[in-house]
Amino acid sequence: MTELEKMELAECYINRYFEIADGVEISKENKEYLKIYIRDVSEAEREFDFNGKRNKSMLYVLGGALIFALLLLIAFHTGFFIIVPVFGFLTIAVSGYMIINKYYTQKLVEVRDHQKEVNEGITEQIEILQGRIKQLEKQRDDYLTALRKKIDFMDLDMDYMNNIGQIKEFMVNGEAETCEEAVAIFEQNLLMQQMTGIMTASVHDKAMDIEKNKERFGDPTKDIGKKPAKRGLFGKK
Repeated sequence: MTELEKMELAECYINRYFEIADGVEISKENKEYLKIYIRDVSEAEREFDFNGKRNKSMLYVLGGALIFALLLLIAFHTGFFIIVPVFGFLTIAVSGYMIINKYYTQKLVEVRDHQKEVNEGITEQIEILQGRIKQLEKQRDDYLTALRKKIDFMDLDMDYMNNIGQIKEFMVNGEAETCEEAVAIFEQNLLMQQMTGIMTASVHDKAMDIEKNKERFGDPTKDIGKKPAKRGLFGKK
């Protein structure tokens, strides 16, 4: 095996290590993404806005009751019959309130139950994912241990491993004839960069982007507590 082939094989081994390490990081990012969907039930209740929905619906009911009362007033506007429009208005208003209150109370219960199901389902997914993370971390660490025995011409820390392509390039372009010489050139360049303060490191953006992560990992809640769509109080879904 030539020195260049030896370096290329080392590069192949190191790239495989990074594939495993990336698997660990992606799984950890997925875990943090899943946590977003776990919420306190009270938060889901506030988002549902029970009072706001009920009061808005009551405005429609009261409007309808008022129109009905006006029609009754036209028909019964004399004598004792004047009480008929008032009775009609109160009947529709009270009945409407009872129906609306019952409807939105039921919807609120569904919201609570759904959030509980989501919390339980997501927690289970996180536990499964945590087990996978531990397996991947062990695989990564075991692989690195074995790698240290295979590659004996350089230290396997991140500075060297991240720049294995650059180290190989010293051999490709003829600056170094052996793996050790290529590593020595890299170390010299690295030391000069550190001394002049111009060494840069790649920084990964850890900001949580929910939409991008939803594209990467999918919506973990889509199959939790799925029920057929129901028609709303006023004929809307």
